Amino acid sequence: MIASNQMKGMTVCRMGRGLPLGLWLLLLGLTVTWMAGCQGPASAPKTPAVARQSEAAAPAPQSKTEAAKPAPAEVQTQPVKPAEANVAAGAPKITVEKDICDLGDIGVGTKHKGQFKFTNTGAAPLKMTLVQSCCGVTIKGVEVGQQYAPGQTGILDFDYQAPDGPSPSVVRKLYLQTNDPDQKVTTLTIKSAVVRRIICKPEVLKLLLKKSNAGCQEIVLTSLNDQPFSITDFKATAGTITAEFKPGVKATEFVLQPKVDMAKLEQNMRGQISIDLTHPDCNNVRVLYDTLPEFEVTPPMLTMFGLKAGQAVQREIWILSNYQDDFEIESATSPKGTIKLVDKTKASNRYQLRIEVTPPTRKPEETLTSDVLEIKIKNGPTLSIPFRGFYQ
Repeated sequence: MIASNQMKGMTVCRMGRGLPLGLWLLLLGLTVTWMAGCQGPASAPKTPAVARQSEAAAPAPQSKTEAAKPAPAEVQTQPVKPAEANVAAGAPKITVEKDICDLGDIGVGTKHKGQFKFTNTGAAPLKMTLVQSCCGVTIKGVEVGQQYAPGQTGILDFDYQAPDGPSPSVVRKLYLQTNDPDQKVTTLTIKSAVVRRIICKPEVLKLLLKKSNAGCQEIVLTSLNDQPFSITDFKATAGTITAEFKPGVKATEFVLQPKVDMAKLEQNMRGQISIDLTHPDCNNVRVLYDTLPEFEVTPPMLTMFGLKAGQAVQREIWILSNYQDDFEIESATSPKGTIKLVDKTKASNRYQLRIEVTPPTRKPEETLTSDVLEIKIKNGPTLSIPFRGFYQ
């Protein structure tokens, strides 16, 4: 290439001989320009590979609007409180003033009232989707479907019935389910310690059929906190037991003399007495009564398994006089004829009976048979013993 250029230069020089100086210089300038155009970008310096990669990775030019936006990393580092996020998003939020109501020491069986207050501190309507109570508590004032606007306060009223027995700690829970996204279910707690304000002695009356007035004891009611009270009512099961009292009289202790109707007692051997009072912490006391039966049967019920139709099975039954009286068994029969008396042996104030059970023919769908063994006491009651037998 150099040699070629030199030849071209020599040619120009030869051609320039004898030409005016100005024309010669013009031809020389044209020749240099033509030589530079042939070489082109071949002599341009190369860009390093690293530099080209940096240029390719560089982000495209941003517009003015895009350049004004903060970087994603800066947005993520800003702390956001949940409550503020809910309000900003237009969500409801339930805030309870006090979620525990402690009634303290209360009397047995007493009634109490209370309430729970709550407020919608969110930015959207708060809706009740479930309102649930528990045993001994009646609620009102809040219903399913009820809505509360932002800033509105609601009140859940409750009536609480204390248990009939003392307890050092009684807890009842109520539940409110709402559309609050952060707290779907709100738990409200009622606490109390149930104590006796009136003591009743005895708590159970043991009655006897063979004694005057059934051997009934007197009933003593005493105020444990020296609070005077009066008796307003006295009732017993089926009117079996009565007692005289003066409703207008107040005192810290009463002694009642119960009167037993023996005829009614024989038909109602077990029951209870309910006594209404005006004591502020005890409006009612209950006394159970239990009567010793004249006769005791062992076992009190006959149950047999693996029976076959027509195949007899024998069992033993004992009849005892609880009052040590001499007695005679007059008969032992069953309405369906399934059970019959085979033998009886007397020993002092008891009988040993041997009975025979013959299961009847069964139908294809039958799995059990039943009957009643009726034992008639001479000049006395009839004792009934239920029977249930399961086929094999």
